[in-house]
Amino acid sequence: MTSQSTPSRLGIIVSSARPNRIADVVSQWVRESVPAEVTIDLIDLAEVALPAFDGSAAPKSGVAPESDHHRAWAERIDALDAAVIVTPQYNGAYPGALKNAIDYLYAEWSRLPVLLVGYGWMDASEVLAHLEPLMRRLDADVVDAIGLGFGEDLSPQGELSIRAEKAEALTAGLAALRERLPVSV
Repeated sequence: MTSQSTPSRLGIIVSSARPNRIADVVSQWVRESVPAEVTIDLIDLAEVALPAFDGSAAPKSGVAPESDHHRAWAERIDALDAAVIVTPQYNGAYPGALKNAIDYLYAEWSRLPVLLVGYGWMDASEVLAHLEPLMRRLDADVVDAIGLGFGEDLSPQGELSIRAEKAEALTAGLAALRERLPVSV
């Protein structure tokens, strides 16, 4: 938990593991909007490279992680005060790497303030419609879901032209995350 003297720790989860992704451009846009006093942990799922879930028990069962990669992943997410999940819309849903990373954990997502930032056609409406209920099922505190659209906010090659209302929504979403951070007494 954070205290007033400790900076907040925000994880920005880059969920695309494709080599030709534009997630880096969208993640950088998010990073540039985060207040300077917030510590950012940029979590690139391509680098984390979790194998398909290989535990002997479901994370919801409460059994401690058995493998080093599972323990490291659980500790990394548990250390966060809030998270922004940046996800593309692939075939109307989220990338397999993101689903796998989410499914590795249970308690670590519970009550974690989360902002979802999707990008794709139709303002990423399909991926956000799938991801938001999944995160709520895990008891994450989803503060908002922002969808960037190809053509309106960015090109399929990653050139940004973010609409003012989307930039304002990101600012408001980051503020909502900050409001939910624990404060020491």
